[in-house]
Amino acid sequence: MTHYLPGGQGRLMRGRLGLSDIVAQAVSGVGPVYSSLVFVPLIAGGDGGVGAGAGVSVCIALAAVVMVAIAWVFATFARQVDTPGSLYDYLNLSLGPRWGRAFGLLFYSCAIAAFLNGVLTLGGLGSDLARACAGVDVPWWACALVSLGMIAWAVSRGISLSTRLQLGISIASMLAIVMFALWVVVHAPVGSGMAAHATMRSLRHGGVAGVMMGMVFALFMYGGFEGAANLAEESADPRRAIPRAMMLTIGINAGFYVIVSYASLAGNMFDPARLEEQAMPLLSLSASRQWGAPALHAALLALTLADVLAMIMAGSIAIARGLLSLARNGVLPPALARTSAVRRVPVTANCMLLGGCAVVVCLIHVLHAGHGADGPEYMAVFVWLGTYAGLCLMIAWGATCLGALRYFSRPGHARAPCLRPAALVGFVACAGVGGVTLMQCGGSTLWVPVLIGLVLCVAALGTRRQAGAA
Repeated sequence: MTHYLPGGQGRLMRGRLGLSDIVAQAVSGVGPVYSSLVFVPLIAGGDGGVGAGAGVSVCIALAAVVMVAIAWVFATFARQVDTPGSLYDYLNLSLGPRWGRAFGLLFYSCAIAAFLNGVLTLGGLGSDLARACAGVDVPWWACALVSLGMIAWAVSRGISLSTRLQLGISIASMLAIVMFALWVVVHAPVGSGMAAHATMRSLRHGGVAGVMMGMVFALFMYGGFEGAANLAEESADPRRAIPRAMMLTIGINAGFYVIVSYASLAGNMFDPARLEEQAMPLLSLSASRQWGAPALHAALLALTLADVLAMIMAGSIAIARGLLSLARNGVLPPALARTSAVRRVPVTANCMLLGGCAVVVCLIHVLHAGHGADGPEYMAVFVWLGTYAGLCLMIAWGATCLGALRYFSRPGHARAPCLRPAALVGFVACAGVGGVTLMQCGGSTLWVPVLIGLVLCVAALGTRRQAGAA
């Protein structure tokens, strides 16, 4: 049951957002520019050189098919639910309060970990941009704190301003990257025959194992699309706009990823070895004499930084509304459900999220100063948080697909078209990717599965005690 605080506290501004606002939230939450630049070499080489090779674009297209199935499951739930809890509400409805709350808490802990990773990334990119443009060494942690301040200002001004900022940033950054990618494709000294030959050779060499390893990273590229559902209460027509926004987001990002991945391969002569050596292949091409210039590289780097800023802004919006929904349902303290009197934005949840991340950024700098000999001083924390967020995301998506099979099979529910095969495909894919991620845990990430198990057990037991007390 939803509980509101006295004086209308806990209520969001209803009916303010249209389809374009919801799409902006979902697309920005994925971070398409940053994801396409970072994950392409990982898909090509995977972990330890195992990956799709020159078949990156094929792997991304296959992942898009799986994501359409997962998005169809989420869209089916979105037609039934118009509250801002997103995945928590879906799991609470399909698996019951006990496991719904457990998986809901796990999902939002995953979202917070991914948000913090985005802040660390933005700090590093901001430092690189200052060095490239002005030759000034600005500490990464200072850039990260400034970005948190900018996000705090934007989200406090209301949801309409935030989504419009995201829309503008996403359009500008994606168009610029697509234009450069198409320019590379047109002027690349290779033909379609060479591309097809290199792709088939890589797929034969890597086999099913290479494609599956590439699929692990390809699916992660779409994480964040479910943030559209967090705006359900503020949407003018949530049961139509949210499902449409989810499906549009998958389509837009899939097309964008295929273009960027193909351009990255074409610019590197369809040589996977050259692709794997670069952290961000398309940005590396923009810095080379053959394809770009220092000014173009700085401009694309700035747009990538803007894309990450929009991504963590979307993450902040989604997490704050998710925490508000958990607080309204008695899972978290009621104070987290407080909203501002005029703009109806979550005040306490935003302060806790942004303030807590600022403290963590400062702690990472103080405790890890001088420890980043082979990379940024936050890299160890970045890897750990990324592993935790990725594994939790697959568990939460898989649980949602499983819950859909259970919930929509009950008597009295209208059979949603194609839901059963979509849920089965989604569950199998999430289980496979989660299993591969679990097997890769080692060293500092060895305790990630243990922590996930503890979060689920504590949340489930806490819910059971709460139900018993009631």
